[in-house]
Amino acid sequence: MRILTIMLAHKRNRRIVASASFGVFQRLVQVASTLLIMPLTLRALGPARFGVWGAVASLAWTSGLLDLGTGSALVTLVARSLARNRVDEARTHLTGALTIGSCLACLLLVLVFTASLLAGSRGNSAPYLIAFAGLALNVPLSSANNVWMALQKGYISGFWDLVQTVLTTLGLFCAAAFTHDVRVYVAVVYAGLVLANLGSLMHLFLLHPELRPQGLPESLASIREVAGSGILFFILNITAGLTFMLDNVLALQLLGPEASARMTIAMRICMTAIGMLAVLSLPLWPAFTDAAHTADRRWIRQTLLRGSALLASVTVAGSAVLILFGQPLLRLWLHADLGIGQPLLWAISVWVLAEALARVPNLLLNALALVRFQIVVTAIGTLVAWALKLTLAPWLGVAGILWGTGVSVLLIGIPAGIWRIYRWADHSARQEAMLTERYHSAS
Repeated sequence: MRILTIMLAHKRNRRIVASASFGVFQRLVQVASTLLIMPLTLRALGPARFGVWGAVASLAWTSGLLDLGTGSALVTLVARSLARNRVDEARTHLTGALTIGSCLACLLLVLVFTASLLAGSRGNSAPYLIAFAGLALNVPLSSANNVWMALQKGYISGFWDLVQTVLTTLGLFCAAAFTHDVRVYVAVVYAGLVLANLGSLMHLFLLHPELRPQGLPESLASIREVAGSGILFFILNITAGLTFMLDNVLALQLLGPEASARMTIAMRICMTAIGMLAVLSLPLWPAFTDAAHTADRRWIRQTLLRGSALLASVTVAGSAVLILFGQPLLRLWLHADLGIGQPLLWAISVWVLAEALARVPNLLLNALALVRFQIVVTAIGTLVAWALKLTLAPWLGVAGILWGTGVSVLLIGIPAGIWRIYRWADHSARQEAMLTERYHSAS
């Protein structure tokens, strides 16, 4: 209790705890909403139309990629500007991101309109056109949640994520009562996304008028920096995703459809765990940026160790439950036995633990804008992971594919990240010592 009191005495720590706590609450509400919505929507639409709705709704995860990384760039750029007390600079970064997002949105809407003319609005393509239109509108609007995170007010972005969940849930309940048109269900999902992010952006400009854009000419000076940093984050996300995003395809091609079904469940567990780790740790990113630009290396060192220990402890506890009770719980949930045994549960646990141990160091590297280094390390790790997957899959089955990712992160990603952080800390300490020596010599 005394340690917790000491930690919460620091302003950064209080903001981290507030953001992480609300993020966990929002994620739990989201899980509960999913458990309610899925059976309701299945009964209303029937299996065939439910499959279409599920496929189109799943495209919502691409909203984080369509901005070409500018949202991730905003977290570092705005947090760095505010740490230096350069509010005007933070405003120009946001203006640049909104300009880029608006241009991308217009381009995507033109493509959607063209596709609608070619395919017609009432065919099987209509749900997809609705989805892409919603995603296009969301590109500039999603900047707000990244700025809330940069302001170390992630609890506000979590609130608007909660609003999205509530709007979508209520909308789907109403749709199930009045219609069986799958286009309406798709529109509800993406309307909730757009409305919540629009509300978040309006809230940002109301609470922080100093960040309101002051015209296009101001943004032109910042577009290049925001776009350049965003592209690096975009490449990093794609490179990291290639480590595991094709595991289902690999399982299907190497091991067959039954193995692919087991991999589907395994990846669902992995992604759920990673989502929870993300909401716990993401508030560290802007806090690290602030600490790095105020030379608070002691806080960075303590938070790096404590954050990693916390994520590892949570993961080990969850993994213990999975290994001890996973098989009966999965049979109860699926009403079937897909052959998910202890070897696969152990592989899932190691996969998640490796990601948990790498999470906090990677957020610090993001905060230090060492993205190029991460791209190189991640590319090497992805190649090693794929080599291990292809080697281990024939021997260990689906578990071998997951072991490939986990071993790669443990042997390459984590050691490389720690080495680079140590180099940065050593360089920063030497620079500070030199400046202090010069100051005393001048005095």
